[in-house]
Amino acid sequence: MLFAQRHGFFRSYHDTVFAKFWNHELEIDDFAEIASVITACGGSASEFEAYVHGPARAEHDRIINEAEALGVFGVPTMVFNGELFWGGDRIDLLIERIEKPETVELALGNRHRKPT
Repeated sequence: MLFAQRHGFFRSYHDTVFAKFWNHELEIDDFAEIASVITACGGSASEFEAYVHGPARAEHDRIINEAEALGVFGVPTMVFNGELFWGGDRIDLLIERIEKPETVELALGNRHRKPT
């Protein structure tokens, strides 16, 4: 996913992987299968292999550490202005915060951490 984002084909990669995975047509742990999806989306399998054997692990670990520092513990988790929204049932609340950010102080009171 990170590779696809960097190379400008995230949406097609995401949609393909999502559909194939949930239809039991893709082993996401199989490098060759993921490389095939990347190629089908217009990416380079050799560049993907170089990424996997190069900076991918460090980038992944950095993102995980940042998420854990924010309090992320599951998916889906979204963070908006320092407030964590966990679970699909919180998406409507997130939309409300985006549209009316002033509601956070009413909802959280002194527990609200203002963005720095």
